[in-house]
Amino acid sequence: MSRRASDHGVGAGRAGAGRGSSALQRAARRGEPSGHAAGGEQPRRAARSGEPSRRPAPRGLAAAILALCLSALPAGAEPLGLVRLGFAPARFGAGEEVEAVALLEAGSAEPEAFVLKAGGGLPEPGPGADPELRELRLSKTAGGWELRARFVPWTPGKGLLPPLSVRGLALPGLPYTVDSVLAPGDREPAPPKPQRDPPGTALYLYGFAGLVLVLVLAGFWAAAVLVPGARRLLARRRAAQARRALERSLAYLERGLGGSSPADFYAALARSLRLYLAARLLPEAAALTPAEIGALPAARFPEAGIRDDAAAVLGEADLARFAGLNPGLDAMRAALERSARLAGSAEEALDALL
Repeated sequence: MSRRASDHGVGAGRAGAGRGSSALQRAARRGEPSGHAAGGEQPRRAARSGEPSRRPAPRGLAAAILALCLSALPAGAEPLGLVRLGFAPARFGAGEEVEAVALLEAGSAEPEAFVLKAGGGLPEPGPGADPELRELRLSKTAGGWELRARFVPWTPGKGLLPPLSVRGLALPGLPYTVDSVLAPGDREPAPPKPQRDPPGTALYLYGFAGLVLVLVLAGFWAAAVLVPGARRLLARRRAAQARRALERSLAYLERGLGGSSPADFYAALARSLRLYLAARLLPEAAALTPAEIGALPAARFPEAGIRDDAAAVLGEADLARFAGLNPGLDAMRAALERSARLAGSAEEALDALL
């Protein structure tokens, strides 16, 4: 009889120990202290079964088990799909605490509701964490599994609560947008970006600039070298034409000596000489009298003797034409030679100046 009672007491003790272990596991999942789960029941059952009473499990051990269960990230986490996402408040700015409400699709997974807070299951946010996650709560609702995440964003614009692996579940990332407290007109506009040039633009621009520079330099060179040279060539051409015209006239008058009157001879000679002087030395020679030509400054002529010779020939022509002077052939031949010498001296002096 006593043996059966002893066996009965041992069996009852073992059953009580099994029930105590199950209560400890349930307390760990609910986050309750292990002493409340097993510390009261197990001693009484052990006493009734005849076993010696055991001391309650330390609360520090239960807390360590709870933290281990909350923070463990299993490798084969069951993914939860995101069905709908909302925020309270709907619009928020940087530095405001926001609650994200997400409806999740569990699929074949059977998650358990949990509540994680900063310092109580959630990892401590590092310095400068953005966003700063403060609470994570999973619960079963009529529409499905609902995840609520309280966080504080610190940067305006688009952001993301990163995906997490909690209690064997892979929670999806939650995108959000943080409004700026500045109005559009209060923001400083972004600086304009430099315009991109088509390929080869630099080559075309530098080539065109180089061509313009070459043309400008060529213009300066032409102005400095070619223009004066052209002027000298033009002056020589005019000089040659004027001298040839005078020489032809003198040759014609020389051939007609003795066949024309002195008045006609000197009229033709005076006209030819005045045209030469106007083309080469004095533009106003056609309107000046012999006395006025003789009174001009010597600096107006390339040589001083040219002025006197011109005044003498033109004065003799006026005497023959208007005063009735009748010089002989020798005087007329001398007038022709003096005019030819005058032109030769003038051309040599002008060539020396050029």
